[in-house]
Amino acid sequence: MKKGKYGTQRKNKMKRICIISGNPNFLGGVSIYTKNVADYVKKKVNVFWVYKGEKNRIYRKDGISFVELSAPRIYILDEIIFSSKIKDFLNKNYFDVINPHAIWGYWLKGYKRKRKQKIIHTYHGSTYHFYKNHRERNSYIKKIVAGLFMFFGRKIEEPPWRKADKIICVSEHVKREIEELYGKRNNVEVIGAGIDLDNFKPRAKEVIRKKLKLEKDRIYGLYIGRGGYWTKGLDRVIKISKEIYKLSKDYQLIVIGSDKGKVKNLLNNNFVTFISLITRDKLPYYYNAADFLLNLSRYEGGNPTLTTGEAMASGCLVCCSKDSKQEIIKNKINGLVMGGNYKQEATAILKILKNERQRDMLINSSIKIIKRYSISNIGEKYLKFILEK
Repeated sequence: MKKGKYGTQRKNKMKRICIISGNPNFLGGVSIYTKNVADYVKKKVNVFWVYKGEKNRIYRKDGISFVELSAPRIYILDEIIFSSKIKDFLNKNYFDVINPHAIWGYWLKGYKRKRKQKIIHTYHGSTYHFYKNHRERNSYIKKIVAGLFMFFGRKIEEPPWRKADKIICVSEHVKREIEELYGKRNNVEVIGAGIDLDNFKPRAKEVIRKKLKLEKDRIYGLYIGRGGYWTKGLDRVIKISKEIYKLSKDYQLIVIGSDKGKVKNLLNNNFVTFISLITRDKLPYYYNAADFLLNLSRYEGGNPTLTTGEAMASGCLVCCSKDSKQEIIKNKINGLVMGGNYKQEATAILKILKNERQRDMLINSSIKIIKRYSISNIGEKYLKFILEK
């Protein structure tokens, strides 16, 4: 076979799949979603993972070939340049299946597919709706900027919907949002996040708290989120935590992953324990140690989101906002859905924690449901969808 810039076209009869997604070293939802499916399918197909980075290079790690393409750190411009480099890479290298994710499918506009090549795009959310949510912010300037980005989001995510052979949406509500923007089409499948049930599983709370040097008898809430506060709802988490703390001085909120420089004022509360970044291998223990997870996002794509699914699998009670649209969570059946009445909801959380029977019922129900979202189940569903005719 002809050699491309990044190596021999075929080494064996296994099909070659090119996944275009986020940086594999970034601990964000899109990258982890991609990693979970890539790790599962790599035994049956040759996986190449293309991502935007600081330099042009190719390397192999853990059975996957990674292709890093450089782009400047200037938002929108970086996506335009990255899209051009993707197209150049794909023109020089053959893949049986190409699977771009999220906003990284704009290169499809003008791309001439090769013979027998299949293209499947995965939507992790609607960029248009993500920025529409930002128009609720108080700053007039931020409202204007959000409006401009809404236009950008609509344009950059349209080509895959028009030109891909098949579409994957990570939740039913993402499917509805994309359909509202571009109309309905065939060959759309909803495939949620795969959860690593070998690492995220129930463990003895007392043992784990001792391991993490947390107090045995405290009530611990947990928040996990990167970046600022708006989309992930850290300000909401702080508000409800203030109400919980008024009712119980034994309460402590563990905040993991936020950019301290952006949320310093929110963290300045005596009930907050802040942890910058932790490695993925340590994360399961914090779910085990916490009494409940607060996922009060203003916008989410996945169902479940990784934090929701991992908390469920770990035996941690999930409390999510109504507008995060965690379709997997049913109020008072396998978790709590919050509407914004913080005083009332703080009381409800403490009441459930004190009612051991009800608490265990919710947690056991969530553990049972999340087993459907194991990496093997999701990986097999994904593999079948991308390979079938």
